[in-house]
Amino acid sequence: MVIQTKLLFLIAFTLASTLVEGQGHLFVFYDTECPICQKSSKRLQEMYVKYGQNVAFKAVFSTKSLKRSDVRQFNKEYNFTIPYVIDRKHRLVELYDAKTTPEVVLLDQKGVEIYRGAIDNQFFGLGKYRPKTTEFYLQNALEALQNGQLVSPPSTEAVGCLINRKKSR
Repeated sequence: MVIQTKLLFLIAFTLASTLVEGQGHLFVFYDTECPICQKSSKRLQEMYVKYGQNVAFKAVFSTKSLKRSDVRQFNKEYNFTIPYVIDRKHRLVELYDAKTTPEVVLLDQKGVEIYRGAIDNQFFGLGKYRPKTTEFYLQNALEALQNGQLVSPPSTEAVGCLINRKKSR
């Protein structure tokens, strides 16, 4: 089981291309047409600038019909420079059991999941949001990782657009 887990971790990072030698790895499941992704882009970009030297960020665009030109347009429109991969075959979606966009999965240096869920608490339902964010889940998790502390909470409920996953066998 340990060998299989390590093999899956290696495959995930092979798919995700470039890595940062550092403290951890962050997968952000994203969709160019999801309004919550669009509204979260600035905050996520700010975290990438602040923590990207020590944590390998990877945006995972999981729409099967998405074109690279769509991602380039999104990146230009939202000043989004986070390295990305288009996961048309849902390899990373399945590996990390992602269900919605945006949903983040933060792994420590050994590939152990230490946080999963929402970027913050601005959105608490589809079409429901706070005028001001009061809980910064991902930022707190990145700070804890950077400082060698336990991440709390280790998971939250991600709110956003559902990933259209294939049916289970």
